[in-house]
Amino acid sequence: MNKYRNLIINFGLFAVNAVATKLVTFLLVPLYTYFMSAGEYGLTDMSLTVISLVTPLATLSVADAAVRFMVGDRGRAGEYAFVGFAVTLASVAAVAALSPLLGLGAFGGLGSYKGWFVLAYASSALLQLCGEVARGMGRVRLIPICAGLSSLVTCVSAVALIGGAGLSVVGYFASVSVGPLAAVVLYLTAGGLGQLALRGARAVLGGSGVLRRVAALARPMLAYSLPLVPNSLFWWAGTSINRFFITGMLGISASGMFAAGSKVPNLLNTAYSIFQQAWQLSAFQESEEDGLAGFFSSVFSFLQAAMCVLCGAISLLAPWLASFFLQGEFYPAWTMIPVMLLANLMNVFNAFYGTVYTSTMHTAYIMRTTLAGAVCCVVLTPALIPLIGVYGACVASVASQALVFAMRAADSRKYVAFDAGWRYLLPTLAVLVVQAVVAALQVDGWYAVSAVCLVAVMLLQGLHIAPQLIRLAESLGKKGAASGQ
Repeated sequence: MNKYRNLIINFGLFAVNAVATKLVTFLLVPLYTYFMSAGEYGLTDMSLTVISLVTPLATLSVADAAVRFMVGDRGRAGEYAFVGFAVTLASVAAVAALSPLLGLGAFGGLGSYKGWFVLAYASSALLQLCGEVARGMGRVRLIPICAGLSSLVTCVSAVALIGGAGLSVVGYFASVSVGPLAAVVLYLTAGGLGQLALRGARAVLGGSGVLRRVAALARPMLAYSLPLVPNSLFWWAGTSINRFFITGMLGISASGMFAAGSKVPNLLNTAYSIFQQAWQLSAFQESEEDGLAGFFSSVFSFLQAAMCVLCGAISLLAPWLASFFLQGEFYPAWTMIPVMLLANLMNVFNAFYGTVYTSTMHTAYIMRTTLAGAVCCVVLTPALIPLIGVYGACVASVASQALVFAMRAADSRKYVAFDAGWRYLLPTLAVLVVQAVVAALQVDGWYAVSAVCLVAVMLLQGLHIAPQLIRLAESLGKKGAASGQ
């Protein structure tokens, strides 16, 4: 039961981290949609889209390699941390050198904010690396503290600069830069990461044979991380390239509407991200232990139930959630929410299956599946937009994520053959599709149908996890009885 206990403890800590970051950021959406036009909001979303593309390419996904190798070899943690910081800082210089490309029309006017974009990228990349290094060292209690500082500074500065000073896009960039940078400073000083990286630098750069030591460090790290770079690119293409098609075919305002509509479905990703950081760490730690398949199966059962029920509940409540988060001209975008929820649900399952490959050090196939999903999205999005408008991008996202899910579910059994509970999952997905379609089309009595669908999802998933809950209760009861003897 130790691995489950560790997972629960880590989950609790990362939950605090998520509340301090993602949910606070999410709650800023009404501020953005109230004080910005659809075009301005579309521009800020474009910056996030480009940063999510640039980060893995420029950093070579070194943060992912750093945490994996630090968990496996704590004795050389400082050296791995040093490599991570060196690559990330070099990536900032590379992004700055290439920033004139933001003047291209496909970026919707982002070229007018090149300097701000580079600053936002630097703060984001450094914060991501610091979080991974802290996680690799097992200093997970440090993460929510730094996240809380970042969110507090971001929130206060956003309210002051956007709502108070009316700086709009500039206020957005300033707020999302200064918050993460404050957290980075805390990580490096009080958190001790700066001292750790300096020790690693002395070990790597001191004395003769520097190139040999660098090669010995970099070779296995790059062998692990480089397949994740094109994977990140293809993942970005499968989830974000639709913004460019929407902008090019329907305009930046339509892209802003799509971006705003996607914020509510992102509640699903926010909920999963709380779990993912703890789960990935536990999967890394248990990768060499017996019973790994059973561990994956049990965890996925509860994850599946929680995410499917949450998906159905958000779909049912979409109009009311949108009335708070989507202000003014953005409110009509709520009808996209049920469809985008399906894409996000598939994305959650894909991320879980991805840990099979990262924990067993087989990262190459992740890239192939993500490539297939990206190609699907790139083909379907421009094909469907002329037929059903912005909903075409939503449907293309669902199809591409579903393809990745099917491929990973089939292939991952070579490494960890766990039971996904298909006899419950497939009917659940079918019910969720019906729920999304009736809400998006606004058919007569759609709300009643949606409510029935949510009840059906809860019953299916309840039947799925009931036996495991019984076994868990019996196991805890036996342990309690043994300890009392």
